[in-house]
Amino acid sequence: MTSRYFLSFIAASALFLTIASPSYADEPAEKPLRQSLDRLAQAWNTADAKMWADEYWPQGELINILGGIMPNPTAIRERHAAVLAGPFKGSHFESTVRRILFLGPDVAIVDTDIRVTQFRALPPGAVATSPGLLLTRMKHVYQRRDGVWRIAASQNTAVLPGTNP
Repeated sequence: MTSRYFLSFIAASALFLTIASPSYADEPAEKPLRQSLDRLAQAWNTADAKMWADEYWPQGELINILGGIMPNPTAIRERHAAVLAGPFKGSHFESTVRRILFLGPDVAIVDTDIRVTQFRALPPGAVATSPGLLLTRMKHVYQRRDGVWRIAASQNTAVLPGTNP
């Protein structure tokens, strides 16, 4: 009798987890998102602000590590052009996917851990995580429209010194 209750509990738990967590994610579904992240890294590493901004929808917004709001791709391009020609000139950007969560077939949240090295300086107000290293956590909300994935919103948060990276 006890084993029947245990099996019922396991079955109910499995059903709940299936309902509670969207199952749209698989390797082919993630591929265009990972390709977009690769393009962002390439854009940074080649100082191509237009390429970076092209990953956003026209209404796409980016909040940077200082809390600055770039409300559209034009503002995103202009700000990236300035920082990539200034304090981040010649810097190296690496992005590692921490999580991809599909909220439906056309919306995904992508969390990345970013390492920026080889920078000349940091923008006023920014603090290196450790000497020569800026770590950030970036959250992108991707949306697919007419088969194309682009970023609807991004939030970038600096990992401060003494924080567990």
